[in-house]
Formats: sequence, C-alpha cells, structure tokens
Amino acid sequence: GKIDRSALLKKIDKEISFRFVLVKNRLLNLPEFSLFHLLRMNELLSNINYSFENLNYFYEIIKKFDLRQIADVMVKLNFYPEVEYAIARPFVTSDYYHDIYENEPYKLWAFFAENDFLIDQTLGFAPQQISKSAYYRIDKVCAIKILQLFPTIPTKYVAYLFELALGEIKRERYAAQDALKLIPNIHNQVEQALSSSKQEVRIVAANWLAELGQKSSIKALKAALKKEKRETVQAAILVALEKIGEDISQYLTVQQLLAAAQKGLKGKKPADFDWFDFNLIPTLTWQNGKQVDPQIIQWWICLAVKLKDPANPLLTIYNRLLSAQSQQQLGEFILQSFINQDIRIPTLEEAEAKANSEADMRLQKYIRYYQSAPEYYPEYENITYEQVFDEIKKETLATYLGSAIKAKGMLALTCGTEGRVAVPLLRSFMKNHYQRRAQIEAMLEPLANSDDPMIIQLLLSLARRYRTESIQEKARYLVERIAERSGWTTDELADRTVSTAGLDDNGLLILDYGERTFTASLDEQFKWQLKNADGEKIKALPDARKSENPELVKEAKKQYSNSKKELSQLLTMQISRFYEAMCAERQWRVEDWQKYLQPHPIVGRLIQRLVWLELDNNGQIVNSFRPTEDGSLITNQDDEILLDQNHFITVAHSALLSSDDIAQWQAHLKDYKVNPLFEQFSALLPDMSKFKDDVIDERLGWLTDSFTLRSVLKKLGYERDDIEDGGCFYGYHKYFDSLDLYINIEFSGSMVPEENIPVVLYNLYFSSKKGFKDRAIALDKLPKVLLAEGYANYMAVANVCSGFDPNWKDILI
Repeated sequence: GKIDRSALLKKIDKEISFRFVLVKNRLLNLPEFSLFHLLRMNELLSNINYSFENLNYFYEIIKKFDLRQIADVMVKLNFYPEVEYAIARPFVTSDYYHDIYENEPYKLWAFFAENDFLIDQTLGFAPQQISKSAYYRIDKVCAIKILQLFPTIPTKYVAYLFELALGEIKRERYAAQDALKLIPNIHNQVEQALSSSKQEVRIVAANWLAELGQKSSIKALKAALKKEKRETVQAAILVALEKIGEDISQYLTVQQLLAAAQKGLKGKKPADFDWFDFNLIPTLTWQNGKQVDPQIIQWWICLAVKLKDPANPLLTIYNRLLSAQSQQQLGEFILQSFINQDIRIPTLEEAEAKANSEADMRLQKYIRYYQSAPEYYPEYENITYEQVFDEIKKETLATYLGSAIKAKGMLALTCGTEGRVAVPLLRSFMKNHYQRRAQIEAMLEPLANSDDPMIIQLLLSLARRYRTESIQEKARYLVERIAERSGWTTDELADRTVSTAGLDDNGLLILDYGERTFTASLDEQFKWQLKNADGEKIKALPDARKSENPELVKEAKKQYSNSKKELSQLLTMQISRFYEAMCAERQWRVEDWQKYLQPHPIVGRLIQRLVWLELDNNGQIVNSFRPTEDGSLITNQDDEILLDQNHFITVAHSALLSSDDIAQWQAHLKDYKVNPLFEQFSALLPDMSKFKDDVIDERLGWLTDSFTLRSVLKKLGYERDDIEDGGCFYGYHKYFDSLDLYINIEFSGSMVPEENIPVVLYNLYFSSKKGFKDRAIALDKLPKVLLAEGYANYMAVANVCSGFDPNWKDILI
C-alpha cells in the first residue's frame, strides 16, 4: 500500500486483478489479513476517486464487516476522500448492494443511524451532497428500504413517509407503505385519509387499508362509501371491503347496478375512447338466466377504462355475476376489440396512395445521395421508381395508426375468456407485435383470475421462456399468484392444469354430428387420425348432410380445429417442462406422479418416452424404469416393478447412473424403438479439477463465427444477453425458473444489428443473476444434471468451432 498507484501501473504496464487471491477464501484463511489490506487493494484497483463500488468485487469479504468498521479503516488509511459519502453512495443510488447484509442488517443500518445526515440528504430533508455526478442518482426508495431495516423507524421520518405512502409516485408509495406497516395502529391514520379532498388520495387510502386488512377499518370504509360521489373511489372502497372480508352483495343487486350505471353514463365518457362501439356488445345474461340491461355492461366498460387497472378486483366481481357463457362472450368481445384497435394499420389502398405521392421525391433524394457520395450510398446507384414505391408502401403498412393502451382497464372484464379463444389471440399478438410490451402485460394481467388450464399453461410457458424479460417476470408473478390461490407450488400447478386437448380418459375426441359420430385420436407420432362410426379412417371431417343440424356440425369442426392447435402448443411446452425438471432433478411424490401424469391422455404417453428413477427417502436410487403403453413399469431388463408409495420419482440422466445402466438403457430404447422426448444419456459430468473460480473455460480461444454460434445456442434454447453500451452483447443465457438460475455462455462479442463476424468462444458458468461471472455458483453446489447439460451445451458450441486460434485476443470487440 506504500507504492504510488500510477507508478505501479506504469511499471507493470497493465491493469491489476486481485481476484486470484479471493477465490476459495484464500485471503480470509490468512490470519494476518485485515480490512487494511483489502482497502489498499481496492485503492490500487480504482480509477475514479477511490470508488467504494469496487468493493463489490470483494463481496464475500465485505459482508463480514460492519460498514462502521469499514469507515473507520478508510479514515485511518487517509486516501479515501469524504468517507461517509463514499460508503453511502452505492446504497442510496441502488438497492443492488442491500442484499450483502440481508442476514445481518445491523451491519448496514447502524452506519446510517450514526450518520443520519445521509438519509436526510437522500430524502430531500437537506441539500444533497452525496452524489455530484449525473451517473449516480440518489433514490428515495433506497433510503426507505434502509430505514425499513432499522429496529424502529426514527420519528422524524414517519410523517414524511406517510406523505409518500399516499403520493403519486408508485415506487415511493409502495416502499413507504411497506416500511410503515409495522407501526402500531397505522390503519387509524390511513382511515383519516379517506376524507381527503383529493380523489387519488382517497383511492390510495382505500387500497392501503385493503392491504393492511384490519377488520376495524370496515366501519370507516362504509362511512366513506356513503359520502363518496366519485365512481372510481367507490370502486376502490368496495374492493377494500371485499378484501377485508365484508359481504358486499348488498351493493350488487340488479337494481343498484342499474341505478349506478344510469348515473355513471350521464357523466363524461373516458377520453380517447370514441373508437369503441357499444352497439356491438353481445346480449348477456345473469347467473339466474335473466337478461342483463345493456346499460350496466356499458357502464362497467366505461368504469373499467377510468380505473385504468386491467386486474381491478371489482370488475372481476362484477364479471362473475354473469352466467359462464356470458363471461366468455364478453371477455372474447373486449379482448378482440382491444386487439383490433391496437393493431390498426393503413389499408393497402392508403399505403399505395402514400407511396404514389412520395415516391418521386424520395427517389430524387436517393439519386442526390449517390451523386454526392457514391462510396457511402452504393445501393442507390441503379435504384428505380418501383423499388422506392414498394419501400414506402411496406413502411406504411408497418405503421400503427394508434394504440388501445389508454383503455387497458377494460381488459379486467376479460378474466372469463375461454382459454381456447384467449390463447391463440395472445400468442398471435405476442408473435407479430412483440414490441408492444405494455399491451401484452395488460392483456396477461387479468388472466391470473382464470382457472382455465390452457391459460395457466400459457402463463407457465411464458414464465419459463420469452424474448422480453419484463413479460417473463410478469408471467412468473401471475403464475405464483394462481399457485398461491390454489394452495400449490408452481410445479404442482403445472402438473394439475395440463390440458387434454379435448381427449377423454381413453384418448378419444368424440365429434358429434347428431346423426353421425366421428372420433379423433393420436397415433404413435402424436398426429391426429380420424375415424367414422364404422372405425374406418377418413382424411377429414365431412360436410353436413341436409338432414343434419349445420350449427352442430360447425361446432364439431371448430372443436376439432381447436384441439389440433391446443395439442401443438401443449406438446412443445410439456417436452420443455420435463427437460427442465430433469436438469433441476425435480422429485415427484409417487402418488402425485401416478395421479396427475401417468393417466393423462397426452402426458401419460409422453412419459412413456422417458426413463425414470425411483428414489427412497434419502434420495438413493431404488430402481430405474420406463412406463409402457399398458400402464406397467419395466426395467432395462424387462422386469416389471411396483412403486413404493412413500418414495419419490425423478427423470433419469447419465449424470445419475452408472455406465453399465446407461449402456443397458440405450440398448433397451433401441430394441423397443422408443423415440425419446430428448436425450437423457449423452451428457457427462466434466472433470471439475481442471477449472478455477467455478468458471469452465476448457475451450477458451476457439474460433467460429457469430451466426454459427447463435444458431447452435438458439436451438439449445439460449437467449441473447442484454445489449451493453456501444451496441454490443457478449453472451447467451438459458434461465431455469424452478432453480432461479442461469446458464451463461460468453464469447468475444457481437454488434447489434448482427453481422456475421469471426468470434471467439470464452467460458461457461452458472449464476443466480444473468451475466454475473464474479458471482458464479460453485460447480459442486449445482445439480449434477444441470452441470452436465450446461457443459454439453458449451461443448456443442466448441464442436462447431474450427479449433483453437493462438491469436484469439486480436478478435475482440
């Protein structure tokens, strides 16, 4: 620590890394190692103002010390300026560092308790001096989360937190409410806010009381409801009453609903909602079969738009007053109306008219570009009028004319939509309009109130894999809500809601024409086959006879078409789910496996194409087996076995079996001509003694091209990492939801938009956060199967490389 940093760097002519002394607790195992050594190392590593943020590299060491201890040593070393600010900055500009002390919070909060001027500045109580850089922006939410760690929130902050808890900024509002919930009788103060002159404050207060769940608040909420004139506030109060446990049926009589509708429709209609045609709303009925007055539905839709919440509980309550068929009709109508408005584009005639009026001007512009700088615009050398016309036409046809996002609240009334209707609509939208993230999230949100198996399976598939991370996280959150509501784990939810695609327990889909009956079933390749009443195969369903009801025939054909679509989606998801279960070494109770998987008309056939393991209560293998078509379970020696109901079942893998068992199963599958769902016996465990720092770099420096690497990893289910500054990315990842971790494969990098360039393979590692190599999970802590499969993926990329390039460091972005 006595050597000047700049002189040292000049002497060794390269940056310094101390990471090699950090792994395997080498430093911590040295009795003479202290904070003084660590902070001197940090000073040598730092480029800007001896940045305390660099201590993130020493994560495992830092978490052993109280921030006050660190501050004391920094002061004694005397080369860290403004010590308190340097320590506070990472904690008040991001909550990324807070989890360092999640098990010992006093190591964090005590420092801020002794230096409360840092909290004051972050909350705006005092002039801000913590960060003078635009790069580091202080965040009130971070300060609130620090205060939440205190044994008791200091009194001087409580009033301000209460103000934030009723405020307009959602992040600050929810953080403040979370912090204040431990204050005794906080609900009494919230109840007073029900009489605020501000409509938004009254709504927030009602919502907050619903979350606090105090029965004593019912009286205050009822009193507020009697006085309330605003429909949106009334809705919030009704939801709060219902959540706390009050019976609100007295407010839901037909007479009251109609009176509220007539009053509400006299008011101002929602802005930017002229596009919606109320005349097209289908005729609907209540649960008792009586017809619903159209005014009620019109008002529900207007109210939903005003509430701006696609998952508003009151609209869900309203919706369930309708008959099941009407819930489906209304949901389909609103979902389709929302989508149609959101994806409106110019007609072909409008696009051609625009192209006709602009093509000549653009053509002349392109010609001028080429004449002035032919080396930059070679593509315009021989450009024609027709090419420019077609270019403008395509641009116009790809232009959205508007958006329905301001009316997203109406989607709350889609919670009763049938899965066979909603899922194709949503999948089509997500495929063709994936950039409309807000719309997709809004359409998904009300689906968490559905029990339809197809919808639940859609959300499960999105939670596992989707191109947009925020939508994947949204789906994950919705799945957790459904599972919690049902009292299951998410894995149990997935098992118990698998659609049958219309097949009965015998694997048949009965298609009724009235006079005639046809059956559809699946062959060995999961292809549909049709038979008539005589058992003869037919290529397609026939048209209706004159004596048959055309509506009944139409319904049968529609049912068959829906089943085909459903099957395709189901197979893709279930195969992916079983593969992830294998990697995660998921265990099923024997009872659940035999109840939910084996008898299922589709899943039951899929599991016949996998080898399974029976495990005892200590996780030891008792048997390996394969289910057969007749329901029996056989070993690789063709012996039939029975399962112990107290045992568990998992998917077999080469990482779990001996080489003899692997060879025998491979021969068994070949003899029986079983086409496995995926390969179970090819991926082997790597020799972990060859790797350092829990990073596998066996093929570091091997050369390929960016498109080949992308092609291999995409087929294996990997997604591109986030684009960093400079428009580049440097890796691909595969996420495993059940384990909440990533497989990461890194390379030398590629620009976006991508071009086919030479690239170099780097390494493989596993982490709980995408792309965090410094927090790579120890290889010996991973499930063996996941490690073997990740290593196999890494080697699959290496296999398409041309070999090691000694000059690989020259190929860098």
